[in-house]
Amino acid sequence: MKKFIALALSVATILSVTAGCKKKLPKFELELGDTVTMGEYQGEDIEWEVMHRNFEVGKNKVIVELQSTTAVDCLPFDEDGGAYWEDCSLREWLNTDFYEEAFSKSEKKQIIDTSYSMYTGETRWLTDKVYLSGEYARYRMTPQDATCKASKYAKKKDIQMENGSCSFWTRDVFLTTYAHTEDTSIKDGGFAFCLGTSRHSAGHSPDEMFTAEDVGVRPWISVEYEGTFEMKDINPADRVILGTYDDEPITWIVMESGKSGLKLLSKYGLENMKMDKKDDADVFADTDLHDWLNEDFYEEAFSKSEKEFIVPDDNDDNVSLIGKISIKDGLERDCLFELLIGTGYSKAYCEDNDVTERDSIDTFWINYVSETNSKLSIYQPGSMRQGGMNTDEEYSVRPYITIKF
Repeated sequence: MKKFIALALSVATILSVTAGCKKKLPKFELELGDTVTMGEYQGEDIEWEVMHRNFEVGKNKVIVELQSTTAVDCLPFDEDGGAYWEDCSLREWLNTDFYEEAFSKSEKKQIIDTSYSMYTGETRWLTDKVYLSGEYARYRMTPQDATCKASKYAKKKDIQMENGSCSFWTRDVFLTTYAHTEDTSIKDGGFAFCLGTSRHSAGHSPDEMFTAEDVGVRPWISVEYEGTFEMKDINPADRVILGTYDDEPITWIVMESGKSGLKLLSKYGLENMKMDKKDDADVFADTDLHDWLNEDFYEEAFSKSEKEFIVPDDNDDNVSLIGKISIKDGLERDCLFELLIGTGYSKAYCEDNDVTERDSIDTFWINYVSETNSKLSIYQPGSMRQGGMNTDEEYSVRPYITIKF
């Protein structure tokens, strides 16, 4: 049963602070699927569902990503008739008019900036207070999770409905093959993806694929909580924030959790490099990449206190790469696993390198030697390529560690 928690009470506060006394923090208790209330729009309280939990290990902080449980309004994706998410009128409205109207001064202090990756458009990373879901592919695989109720206000504006669920915009924009040519633009051959009904576009004529006024708006925000937590509170599907690289905090996907610790795969590719410059290694332990991960990366990414959380693996390595077995287990355990690990490059990497839309979902090295040709392998969402690597090939590096606390 979902818990319903008033955000003003659930956001951790100092229970008692007096001169000479230490802070006493409550235990963090929000679970995935729980709901909280925060803000008000058009006379209705806004209810939010917990979609993601990001645990900052060693800091007693958790960043919680929230999605409104209802479509709060219905508006065009872009009033000018066609734009990627970074330039559309809906993004501007969410971060100006909606943000100012929906939240009090104290509530605005609780909402933090969120940096998120983009798979469509000209920009790979954006930062906002309020944003929309970019998980179109996941919801296509689990359409039951995409159903959405409409607020009373949105219903008055005749929002698109189907079997009790309303349609709502995502931030993903699809371009037809025709729209990729030099003779046309996004307005001529594209549309913004919608969820919530069997239609995955605005459902109108091509001229209205961005300007439809009856598609819902379902905002996302992020709130940072202060509160204590234990290792046993963190589960697969959660995320951990530990260490920094290129001045950016490293976010890790929890692959496994148990008494031996949490096995973590970096959510994004942090670098793009060769496995071995000499191309004569037949095991990961003998490669240049292995040395870089356990020397340069390890020393740069983690502080002295953070290193105390890291548990060496069976080969006495502090940092490794995910293996074939872990990937196979994940695929067998969850049909959405492939979407979970196909997440592209880090913010810092995208800012420092020319990463195109084609590169936004990366191919990364894994710790597996092909039985066919004794070459180390890569994983690309959709397939595992065994061998064929040579000194000229560079692929994404996504470190793999185990932590315990």
